[in-house]
Amino acid sequence: MDQTGERSSRLRVYLAAAAIAVVLLLILYVLGVFGGGPRQLAAKKLRCVVSQQVTPFGDKILYYDGTTLFCLNANGTEQWKYALGAGARFTAGDKAVAAWIGAHLHILDQNGHATYNDRLSDPIQYAVPGRQYVAAVIGESFSPTLLVKDLGGLAVDSETVAYSDKMILDMGFFENDSYLWTTALDVYGVAPLTVMNIYQVGAMNTGEVDLGEEIPYEVLYSNTRLNVINTRESNLYDYRGTLDPLSKQLVYGWRLIDSITGSGDAVMLFAPELQTADARQITELRVLTGGRRDSRYTLPDTCVGAGLKGSSLFAFSGDSLFRAELNAQRFSAAKLPIPAPVTGYIGRLSNGVALVNAGQEVYAVTLP
Repeated sequence: MDQTGERSSRLRVYLAAAAIAVVLLLILYVLGVFGGGPRQLAAKKLRCVVSQQVTPFGDKILYYDGTTLFCLNANGTEQWKYALGAGARFTAGDKAVAAWIGAHLHILDQNGHATYNDRLSDPIQYAVPGRQYVAAVIGESFSPTLLVKDLGGLAVDSETVAYSDKMILDMGFFENDSYLWTTALDVYGVAPLTVMNIYQVGAMNTGEVDLGEEIPYEVLYSNTRLNVINTRESNLYDYRGTLDPLSKQLVYGWRLIDSITGSGDAVMLFAPELQTADARQITELRVLTGGRRDSRYTLPDTCVGAGLKGSSLFAFSGDSLFRAELNAQRFSAAKLPIPAPVTGYIGRLSNGVALVNAGQEVYAVTLP
């Protein structure tokens, strides 16, 4: 063979070897050997059923079987359990759980240990745990008392006068539990009137805001401001209750279904109001970010639920997971390893696991 033919043969060998190397590198990348590949889409069937108040709790899962509150990890392994008795209700925060039966309040830490377990002076309507405190609404539905305790049960604050002839709708802590907001409805007014009160915990009321006739259904704290969302619009307030006059965003016909909050502007995910009823059939999504961005998305198929994870959004249809970056133009799709059609989306854990149900069965899906 002449030198030209030998060089040509050697070049073909080099090219073939390079092609094989590229293929092997791509396979290793997909498998995640280099840390950059996507996580495998996996689903784990949990022992709870959807009717047992299945609730995300940080990177864990809570459910109540009618007598006992259980905590599972994302693999379905039991972490702890706590006997409550029949007829209990509970809410979960980032680090604590508040549970109650009648006037009896239980405060549990993230390991399931009771830091407080005693009766209050009046029946509990509901309670909300923060990182340092628990707020409870006690007494009658109209003219109730707002009570704030630390996680050990020590009374920190109480308020009754502000809620005379009113019904407390919702409440939540913010700014590392330094402040507490509440929304209340004046039930005896000629027209419905909603008021938002803002308290510095353990000190004094820092603001009272007349929210008008539109009833807010969500308040989010992010980037030092409160995002107050009703069926018509979203507005921003500071911790004193001062409205940012340029912050109004119309959301009529849309319903908030998920959000990401923190040091930056809130990222809020909406779906059409008529598509978020009991039989969810979502075909469109809308993302609002701090008044600066308003993006619309059309889903590839009808979905039962959707959520946010980092800089991406995801949605579940009966047999598929759809995912897209917030600045992307198209969705990627992956088949769900679940034997029956998915019928509902329950929520998202802090470790990137989503909870869905197929009928009564509950699955933990590891999102890519």
